[in-house]
Amino acid sequence: MDEKTLLKMTPKRRSRNANTKKFGMFGLSLGEKNYNRLDAYCKKHNLYKATLVKALVVEYLDKNEKEKKNGN
Repeated sequence: MDEKTLLKMTPKRRSRNANTKKFGMFGLSLGEKNYNRLDAYCKKHNLYKATLVKALVVEYLDKNEKEKKNGN
């Protein structure tokens, strides 16, 4: 395959959507074992991995901010 054909077939970078530009995105490396555990859990419960991770982070932050506010 020549370079021109390869470049035509390769998906191009796209502009980030408004939420991504405003709030950002980041990657997360869980390692093989934890990734497989997360993947299996999400498949079992019909969840998106990103949605579950986001919910867990929000819950963790809410809980810890509340504890700090209460002086614990």
